[in-house]
Amino acid sequence: MVVLNDFQVNGLNPSVVSAASSSVQYFPRLLGTSIGVQSVAPSATSAVGQLAVPGSSRLNAQKFTVIAAGTVVSGSGAPSETFTVRLYANTGTVTSPSYTVIAASSANALNPTVDGVANNWFIQVDLLGDSASGIVGGTQSGSYSGVASPSSGVLTNNLSAINFASEPPFGLVVGVQFNSANSGNIAKLYQFQLGQ
Repeated sequence: MVVLNDFQVNGLNPSVVSAASSSVQYFPRLLGTSIGVQSVAPSATSAVGQLAVPGSSRLNAQKFTVIAAGTVVSGSGAPSETFTVRLYANTGTVTSPSYTVIAASSANALNPTVDGVANNWFIQVDLLGDSASGIVGGTQSGSYSGVASPSSGVLTNNLSAINFASEPPFGLVVGVQFNSANSGNIAKLYQFQLGQ
């Protein structure tokens, strides 16, 4: 796969969220969009730091792949802790995002009695869209701790009214959610890239 855009994370320098909250936590981009710019974190009200899909019709009617991968650690003392990871497409603007979940893991059970034990996860989506129809669809797959994700198959939601000539046609962010607030909950993103 030729990487067309990358979130600038890797096995040595992951993006990290610590969730003392049960709301969605979006992974921040470690490096700003230009030299000297501090890290930025997407939120429910801002998509600054999103991974942009290349525009100018470069991906019009062409299949492309998005991969997100990382680890998760549960804090101790929380019974029945679960973890869900989602890939969101932003079809709004950076300053006024409109997020649509295009891929998601199931609510994976964590073992909160074993504090500090990491579990790995990944989501991969294969996308195809075109400006004539405006529809972006595809498939999703993934795994959690070496077990295939039950949510594999078609996308959670397709996109509509997408113009691949726009720059960008849409953006992507990764969010994680724990079912209960625990300051020991930590998720790391080691890979987030788009390619062909």
